[in-house]
Amino acid sequence: MEVRERMPSGRAAVRLAAVVLGLAGAIALACAHRESPLNVVLVSVDTLRADRLGAYGYTARPTSPRIDALATEALLFEVHVAAAPWTTPSHMSLLTGLVPTRHGVTGSDRGLREALKGERPIERLPEAITTLAEALAARGWATAAFTGGATLDPRIGFDQGFGKYDTSMVKLDRAKVDRVLGWIDAHDEGPFFLFWHTFEVHAPYLAPDFLADVLPPERARALGERLEAIPERKGWKAVRAAKRVMRAYDAYDPEVTRALYDGGIRSFDRWLGLFVDGLRERGLWDRTLLVLTSDHGEQLGEEGRPAPFGDGFYNVHGHALYEELIHVPLIIRIPGVPGARRIAPVTASIDVMPTILDVLDVPAPPEAQGRSLRPLWERPEDWTPEAALSESLSEEKEMKSLRTERYKYLLTIDAASVAERGRSFVPPDARRTLFDLLEDPDERRDLVEGAGADDRTERVAALDAELRGLLATVGRPEKGQLSAEARDGLEALGYLQ
Repeated sequence: MEVRERMPSGRAAVRLAAVVLGLAGAIALACAHRESPLNVVLVSVDTLRADRLGAYGYTARPTSPRIDALATEALLFEVHVAAAPWTTPSHMSLLTGLVPTRHGVTGSDRGLREALKGERPIERLPEAITTLAEALAARGWATAAFTGGATLDPRIGFDQGFGKYDTSMVKLDRAKVDRVLGWIDAHDEGPFFLFWHTFEVHAPYLAPDFLADVLPPERARALGERLEAIPERKGWKAVRAAKRVMRAYDAYDPEVTRALYDGGIRSFDRWLGLFVDGLRERGLWDRTLLVLTSDHGEQLGEEGRPAPFGDGFYNVHGHALYEELIHVPLIIRIPGVPGARRIAPVTASIDVMPTILDVLDVPAPPEAQGRSLRPLWERPEDWTPEAALSESLSEEKEMKSLRTERYKYLLTIDAASVAERGRSFVPPDARRTLFDLLEDPDERRDLVEGAGADDRTERVAALDAELRGLLATVGRPEKGQLSAEARDGLEALGYLQ
């Protein structure tokens, strides 16, 4: 575990002071609008697909009773799109309101592994970019992050603006939830911003709740007990141990993996319930804005999908932009705003930061590319739909996509171009793909081939121009080195072998 108490210094301190002085008027205005500013809790459940939650229509198993209950008093965004299908760039977009190409933390998974071995410097968020934590800390919110670390290592820049940065939340237990609530107890007099992230749903899948759905009772019980007994280990050991146990019970297959994945969701759901109960017991529930989302989903053996990591159903994400990898939940509970409302237009993870700031009457940083979603529940007639950008940023090749209400348009950039020109450059001959998600929700039929007689050619040209325009601004990441703790954490999650 790594816990940091961070004080700004150097350029960051100067910039923070300037922000505080320059926005004194904004602070006064915010105070005038609300006697007691809301607390903020941003929860990110790593690797959580939207379509495995009851609130999003999943009926095969009761994975999420507490999340579903939360949705009854919250706003649920039906088509929310992650900025990337793996953790580091997606979370950086969540916390900055910037697409990956703009915030600049766009190295591949392979590049990250090489950096962890000391073979190259790690890309770091430039300090000139303002994070959500920095924006709130400058206006008096106490800030803390309780994360699973590893791909959210503080040295990548995730600690910018946080007074405390804890990296112990890989898999959860009662003591860890109590530690989060304990920090709240120490900061409940003034407004606080808490970012809570966990790998509870991420591989290795250990929760046995639904194994009896797919295995005979005795085998399900024995397998569950063996999986739950796997100790926390460094390196790939936990992932390999889980796979080894599944194979020993002749249970390493997509059906069992899906049941275990759903069990991970149910496990997190219980911990979320405990946390929400803790807020209620402390009298903080009606003073707290709560946002629940994820960074990406997971491939679970869907037919016709590539299997870049060996089997296609266990610990598979980052390589592509299918819906199961980028369609993630967004549930926002705001005191005083009527809940149980479903919002249909497409939204993007870069919209979360400006939305939180708007609800708090705090101006968003001028560089933020996302937009506040507030009009969607206050003035939906004024909302102008926009496509959501995602960037894969995992393998040697690269993919970019635009998700509209009906269509998904993709560009695939070959590895040679990435090696020569970087991930942000889109060559004119990049492979183009178009899916009609209304007629083809499984993304099997590419409409680019054969386009001509109908309006597909015009639609492809318009989406291509829009996508290239969004990618025109390139971030310039700083370089740094990750800690030994980060290397251990990434190994434990299967990013290093």
